[in-house]
Amino acid sequence: MYYNSNNAVLRQPTVGANKVSSIVSYAMNGLFERLENIFEFKSGIKSSAVGYNSEEYEQLEKIYSMAYTKINSLEKNYVKANATLSEIEKLKDNWNDNGASAFSSKLIEKCRGIVMQLASEPFICPTACGSIQFEYEKENGDYLEFEIYEDRIECFLDTSGGEQEFNLHGISATDRMKQMVVDFYA
Repeated sequence: MYYNSNNAVLRQPTVGANKVSSIVSYAMNGLFERLENIFEFKSGIKSSAVGYNSEEYEQLEKIYSMAYTKINSLEKNYVKANATLSEIEKLKDNWNDNGASAFSSKLIEKCRGIVMQLASEPFICPTACGSIQFEYEKENGDYLEFEIYEDRIECFLDTSGGEQEFNLHGISATDRMKQMVVDFYA
């Protein structure tokens, strides 16, 4: 959702995972092609040539590598997370044979919006209490969990420093969640 200049709330258009994947691939392939041309051009230049700057080319090489890695993981993560949310969206009342309710499209869309903003892909699963859970776990046993409801996000963090539980509300909830994921892996 975003705001028009007259403060009218407009619904942000949604784009399917395949469309996002093809757009990202198209844009990045163009960028990579230009960068590859630079590297091919560089290989034909002698380092003693006037204007040659090895530091500049090394920086471009790093940027190329980082961009390629990040875009491939972002594209993969978005598609995988979106597929999981689509499966959750298909669940009907009593999906767990224990009386659990189906999930609202409002909650599914909220989760889709959040997952696109996260630095790392979570493990996603439905819960019987009507929330969708995002989980992160590190090899050392540290654990971060978000239970996403339509009106709030409940957080649970278990690290060597102890356990913490708290709720996130309002407009800044997603921003705080994004920062918690970054901090968890820092």
